[in-house]
Amino acid sequence: MRDFLRKDPRAAQEMYARFAPRVFGLGLVMLGNPSQAEDLVQDTFVKVWRSARTYDSARGSLDTWVLLIARSLAIDLIRRRVLETRTLASQEDPEAAVEPSPEETVETHDLVGRAKAAMTSLTPGQRAALELAYFQGKTSAEVAELEGIPIGTAKTRIRTALAKIREVLVVEHEL
Repeated sequence: MRDFLRKDPRAAQEMYARFAPRVFGLGLVMLGNPSQAEDLVQDTFVKVWRSARTYDSARGSLDTWVLLIARSLAIDLIRRRVLETRTLASQEDPEAAVEPSPEETVETHDLVGRAKAAMTSLTPGQRAALELAYFQGKTSAEVAELEGIPIGTAKTRIRTALAKIREVLVVEHEL
């Protein structure tokens, strides 16, 4: 890893030879597509190259670190696919949408109001991460890049924000 950090081409070749087949296999399993698995290998090594300085052997093995990067990128791709599918499905047949009943409209407005109130319980960082992820459709990696924070921090902020909102909404619903 020291040689890799110094941008030694031989170290980069060794890293690629060691991890590319495993990342490709992970991509095949998670993404189900050889082309996307190849893209995952490339994206993973770009990310490994760019973030090599963040690797800390005290926190885990190099194998775990590289494969977690690959896994996170694959999950981001899957989320992006789901979002694109939902967007396309909603655009294909807008006439198929059924008008909500008055009760459903009131319930939706009530839920929106409670959700907005719950958003005030979040820290600014949690609120920003949640808004980017769920209201703007950004992946965890994109949230991290936009906010200038590590991807783990972005994921933690999103997860913590959702937990806080869920907790506030459940408490308010029980009242």
